[in-house]
Amino acid sequence: MAPLSAQSSDFLVAYLNERVQHLHASIRLREGDGTTALASFIERYVELVPDLITAFEDFLSSAGVSGAIAQQIVTAKEFLDVPEGIMSVEESLEANMYQAYLAHRLLEELNDVLSANYNCPVIPVNMTRSNLIVHHIIGEPFANQIDGAIQLLNDKLLAFIAKDKALSVKLFEYSSALGKDPTERFPCLTESSNIRLLFKSQNSRVRLH
Repeated sequence: MAPLSAQSSDFLVAYLNERVQHLHASIRLREGDGTTALASFIERYVELVPDLITAFEDFLSSAGVSGAIAQQIVTAKEFLDVPEGIMSVEESLEANMYQAYLAHRLLEELNDVLSANYNCPVIPVNMTRSNLIVHHIIGEPFANQIDGAIQLLNDKLLAFIAKDKALSVKLFEYSSALGKDPTERFPCLTESSNIRLLFKSQNSRVRLH
């Protein structure tokens, strides 16, 4: 998945100008340059995926883990593979966003499984709000279909690790050796930003770059 060019960035702003009136009511854009700030956020969101995959690959190597967990990382990488030169700039732009959302959601679910079951999250950041914003930009029902596909993959993973006692032992040993991990390799995309996300049920605001 290639980084966005200046031309595709311009198309992204134009695309968002069309989408902004359909965004979820919980998303508030700053007046004046809100769409530009949202475009910047999406560019960062897309560009973060390879770094997250690298972090998980480092984890697999350090923990000596293979099998279904390793396959999830392979699948995340496959989400990013689209032949170049067969789509217009506009089509490529939307494909990049869909690909990034697929990979982010799969890695988010995997990270949650590792954290909840073995106390060894690979990425010590919360991507939920960032993924929620992109979910609403993509729009329903397509974003819901993506989430459904990710849930099926996650269910298969959970069924596998429930049967693999050796994997559980290996991951618990890895987690115990880690101790408290003070590192935060990736700042949360929703920290210190120019976009405000207001969750009415929680009455909380998050600023996004």
